[in-house]
Amino acid sequence: MDPSAHQDLTRKRRPSLAASLGCLLAVGWLGMVAPAQAQDVITFGAALSLTGKTATEGRLVKEGYDLYVKYINQKGGIKVGDKTYKVAIKYYDDQSDPSTSAKLFEKLILEDGIKLLLGPYSSGITLSASAVAEKYRVPMVVAHAAAPAVYDRGFKFLFGTLTSIDYYTADMIKLAAAATPRGQRVALFNENTLAFQQGIDAAAKQAQAAGLEVVYKEAYPSGTKDFAPVITAIKSKNPDVLIAGGYTGDMIVLARQVAEQGLTLKMFGFVLGPTLPGFIETLGPKADYVLEPIQWSANMPWKDEIFGWTAAEFADICKKETGHVCDYHPPQSAAALEVYQRALEKAGTTDPEKVRDAIAQTNLKSFYGSVRFNEKGQNVAKGMSVVQIQNGKPVVIYPAEGAQGKLIYPIPAR
Repeated sequence: MDPSAHQDLTRKRRPSLAASLGCLLAVGWLGMVAPAQAQDVITFGAALSLTGKTATEGRLVKEGYDLYVKYINQKGGIKVGDKTYKVAIKYYDDQSDPSTSAKLFEKLILEDGIKLLLGPYSSGITLSASAVAEKYRVPMVVAHAAAPAVYDRGFKFLFGTLTSIDYYTADMIKLAAAATPRGQRVALFNENTLAFQQGIDAAAKQAQAAGLEVVYKEAYPSGTKDFAPVITAIKSKNPDVLIAGGYTGDMIVLARQVAEQGLTLKMFGFVLGPTLPGFIETLGPKADYVLEPIQWSANMPWKDEIFGWTAAEFADICKKETGHVCDYHPPQSAAALEVYQRALEKAGTTDPEKVRDAIAQTNLKSFYGSVRFNEKGQNVAKGMSVVQIQNGKPVVIYPAEGAQGKLIYPIPAR
């Protein structure tokens, strides 16, 4: 990650929390303008995975939050009632741990007085963090919790901008079923975590509904470092298609070992990984031809009603700010703050209950796509795309609208 993404964080130690939480990354925001009086600032709160297992993804989440803050402040801020507020975010590091996250969100609410919350990274962490927000009746707009279980609890203060993970694999299954020769035999493999289990369970149902045969379906425990035995077991089932769900580091190891062990596949898909920083760079040619469903791509025909940016223009700005090509994580994060902006404008107040009611009525057009929530707080207004890595670059191959190329199938012999 570019060092500039860290320069806004300062270390802050609180003796009362040191024993249980360790060192926390305290308040930080990008692009602050001249100092404003405290009452002229709306401060959102977030605990993110800035260290630990999902730090790669957590830092991408923060990039999107910070980009929004910089550019909305350049535009003058958010108008709430007859007053205009600058925007700031107070951050803590949850160390990729659900229990730490819950404690930090409670701290944000009770000690820091934050009443508008941004979600953490991952469904498992959001499951515990959102329970804290619900307990204190404080709205939480999350951008990176895709498991349906997060939204199936009847919570009223929880809203998510992203498509649910039970839809992630649907388009890859459609592609396999429609391909020639048909991808008849499917192997499924996932980390034993909430989101990936639900995603792969959905893939099994989708495959069966499409008339495909699921010949292998297993979960692996978190912390697994060697997938060679699993690949041997999968190889014995002679699948045409392999779809795997796990975080980026694990999926890099899996992709490398699949190539090294000569597992021949017609199609190889991931729930998450190929478009994230480090995947292509680490694997080189071994990354080619793999598939990933994505929430967003720069060539989608979306235009933002707040900033006026297209998806492509957001991508250019994001690259300039972060120093790298941005995947879907930053725009997904920024969209969560756009939801808040429209809600605050509509409510005309920062009162959390009234802001919550305004969020529920969201109908937003953004560079990330459309956002509209159902009664569970899920975004039901946008679909997904599928990319394939071709010659070391992600290429959108589905749907036809916005496609940059065609699916290469079956995977050529290496």
